[in-house]
Amino acid sequence: MKSGTWTTFHLLKQEWKFWPLAGTGRDVVKARGLVDCGSICHSLRPACNSFNWYPGNLTCEMVNTVNALLENAPGAIAYVSASSVCNTSPPAFENRTMNFSDGWNGSLPAPFLSEVSYDCPLFSRCPPLLPLKAKCVGQNTWQLLNVNVTPPCSANTQGYELSTADGRMYKRYPGPMNRTEASRVCCQDGAILASDTSGITYDSIRMVAPDTTEAIVQGATDEVVEGTWIYEDSSFSQVNNTPITSYNWWGTNDSLPVGQQEAPNGGRDKNCLSLLAQYWFDIPCSTELPFVCQYY
Repeated sequence: MKSGTWTTFHLLKQEWKFWPLAGTGRDVVKARGLVDCGSICHSLRPACNSFNWYPGNLTCEMVNTVNALLENAPGAIAYVSASSVCNTSPPAFENRTMNFSDGWNGSLPAPFLSEVSYDCPLFSRCPPLLPLKAKCVGQNTWQLLNVNVTPPCSANTQGYELSTADGRMYKRYPGPMNRTEASRVCCQDGAILASDTSGITYDSIRMVAPDTTEAIVQGATDEVVEGTWIYEDSSFSQVNNTPITSYNWWGTNDSLPVGQQEAPNGGRDKNCLSLLAQYWFDIPCSTELPFVCQYY
């Protein structure tokens, strides 16, 4: 629709409306028709750049899309200014990559309400519940979403100690947490949940967790295939409970009944791994223990 040289408005979505309204003092008015509604919105610029039209009762609601969201509203039709597109690219952020999986392919101009999310490769294993996003909310106006709930895309090495044995950094967390919880804590540091995969790594773990009487949870599980242990350190694994290298420290627990003393012994009931002294023991994945994070 168009009125003289005034703003052109496009139908955005039927049975939907923008909310909240603009706060112009004339947010809800009666109009003679659709063109009249658009003319009123135009006269209230810049406070009004879109409107909700109710043809059933000739009611017009004024909207500023910077502060509004779409919501279902039977009988309403949402109109938006044709100039409400973004000819400029969304803002770029250090260490983050743009993800165009929200319906917009990244080509310009970006239609009104186009969204892009930002991935942090450092946290690919533990993406935030609410990713950082940018939304086109008006002419060349990108609004950032979830800024206050998305963690920064940078490693947290506070409290980590450098191991001269392997050149990596380690930190003990007292927890206690189960493997899934511990893995997420390490991931949010930009690290992995440490596992005893070599003599050098064992010495590095003991640098920050010297108490050999304290069991710690390791970053490994055979939940998918019994006996096939998948490690967060992808250079190490086990098939049929046998490591791919000669490094093997399955332990024995004499306090268990005969026939269950040699680890691994839990079958499908024990799909996670602990380190006690220098030995490995399979444990239920619900077991909460201290843990060590390994930063590459």
